[in-house]
Amino acid sequence: MNAINKMRIIDSHLHLWDINRFKYPWLDSVPAIKKNFFVEDYQKETNDFCIEKMVFVQAECLPQQCIKEVDFVMEQAIKDNRIQGIVAYAPVEDHPKFKNILQKLKEIKIVKGIRCMYDDDPELCCNTSFLESVNSLPAYNLSFDISVKPHSIPATIKMIKECPHTLFILDHLGKPDIENNGIELFKKNMDKLASFPNVVAKISGLLTEAGSKWSLNSIQPYVDYAIKCFGYDRLLFGSDWPVLLLAASFNEWVSNLFQILGNTSITDLEKIFYTNAMKVYRL
Repeated sequence: MNAINKMRIIDSHLHLWDINRFKYPWLDSVPAIKKNFFVEDYQKETNDFCIEKMVFVQAECLPQQCIKEVDFVMEQAIKDNRIQGIVAYAPVEDHPKFKNILQKLKEIKIVKGIRCMYDDDPELCCNTSFLESVNSLPAYNLSFDISVKPHSIPATIKMIKECPHTLFILDHLGKPDIENNGIELFKKNMDKLASFPNVVAKISGLLTEAGSKWSLNSIQPYVDYAIKCFGYDRLLFGSDWPVLLLAASFNEWVSNLFQILGNTSITDLEKIFYTNAMKVYRL
């Protein structure tokens, strides 16, 4: 048994969905994964690893279905109690509606954070209503997951400056354009984002951003630089399963990442794969 198979893992970025119950418009563009993914499917995929806990991240069903999506994940958590965190959707850009949704979500202890995508309109995250919502999250003991591509990073930085008490979790290292060798812009963005003490980042989603011709060598510089900026205390492992399946299997992702982290001490590996997620999502 390899060292990675014995390593305790918290998967900080997992999706599950039921296309019979919910509508996910974005899945039309990725037919390969436009099918149901339940916790049993994840169990089969990760059987060889010591996954101790998981964090479900909202899967972009229709906004009005967000509370029902949380109910669906709670059902999955009954089948597998390792699901110990939910990052739910809430309409952050509409503060009155947001408060209404938060009243319902705050009763659910397993909800640890909020995510609301704004890549189509990056300046949205600088609107008064959006900022008011994000600034109110610490009062609910919730963090904010940021899922953006590089073009949205300047607006995102403005938002972070305006919300110094909110904990931000950058998904997929800011989705760097690995396929087109976007390393220089990535480095600039990481330097800026890591300068905020209330920002942590997930090492996740990189194989998908690297495209079908991904290789260990194409991923390595991004992981290395993220470690240089954020250090071992502010990075978390995530699989981004089943979106990951567009590029690789769970085993391929973890094995390659483990190879990239080859010279890392056991203590620091445990931070990335386990301890940091425990702290960040209060599991």
